[in-house]
Amino acid sequence: MSSLSEALVQVVEQGTAAVLATVIEVEGHDGVEAGAKCLIRDGQVRAETIGDAGVVEAMLHESAVHLQEEKSKLVSLNMPAGGGKLEVFFEVLPAPPKLVVVGAGHIAVPLVKMAKVLDFRVIVTDDRLAYANRERFPEAADVYAEEYEDVFPKLAVNESSYIVIVTRGHRDDMRVLRWAIDTRARYISMIGSKRKTIGVVKELEKEGIARAAFDRVYAPMGLEIGAVSPEEIAISVGAEMIAMRRDPEGNWRSLSKSIFADEHLRALLK
Repeated sequence: MSSLSEALVQVVEQGTAAVLATVIEVEGHDGVEAGAKCLIRDGQVRAETIGDAGVVEAMLHESAVHLQEEKSKLVSLNMPAGGGKLEVFFEVLPAPPKLVVVGAGHIAVPLVKMAKVLDFRVIVTDDRLAYANRERFPEAADVYAEEYEDVFPKLAVNESSYIVIVTRGHRDDMRVLRWAIDTRARYISMIGSKRKTIGVVKELEKEGIARAAFDRVYAPMGLEIGAVSPEEIAISVGAEMIAMRRDPEGNWRSLSKSIFADEHLRALLK
C-alpha cells in the first residue's frame, strides 16, 4: 500500500474519484487517534493511517454511499461490541466528468471551450483530420481523427460520462447513437430537428433496438432557451449537462425540448 501523500497525488494525476475519511473525534475506542486518515478509491483502501482493521472496514463501507451521492459529510460511526464511537468526516473527491463530443464541426468548438471551464475532461472525435486536431481543440484532453467505430473502444465510457453527438450527417449520427445507447453514459444528446430524431429512432428500431433504450437520449439536445448560434446552442447543452450532473433524478426535464420529454411528440413515434 502506498503512502497517503503518494496515493493522493495519484488520485489528482489520474483524475479518478476517491473518498478521504478523516477521524475528527474519538470516544471510547483505544488505538485510533483524531487526525488519522483513510483514502478509498475504486472500492479499495489505497492508503491509511488508522491502524485498526475494523475501523477501516467500516470506513470502506460508509464511503461508497457518499461517493455515489458526490457529497462530503460528517458521520458518527458506532463500532460494534462496545468499540466506542468515532466522528469521521468523509470528504468526497469526485472525478471530473468526461464529455465525449462526437463530431468536430462548428458547434463542437464553443461546446468544448465551455465544457472545459465547467471542469469536464473533454474528448473530441471526428473522422476528418481537418476538423479533429489540436489546433482546433487545444482545450481537449484527447482528440481522435479516426473512423468512429475504431475510436469507440478507446473511450472508456462509464456512469460519469456524457456523450454529445454532433456529426456532419444523419447517417453518422445514427452510427454513433447505435453505439452510445449501449454504453453506461449518464447523459446522451444528439443534434437535429424533432423530425430527424423521429426518423433516426424508427430506423434503429427496425434493427431490433427497443424503444426503452432511447428514454435517456436528449434530442434535440439542450435546454429550451431559444438558442440559435453555435455558441448559444453550446450554452443550452452545457446547461442540460449541469442539470443532469446535479439532479440525475430529472426534476429539470420540464425545461428540456427533447422529443423524449414531450408526450405529444412521443406519440408520433408510436
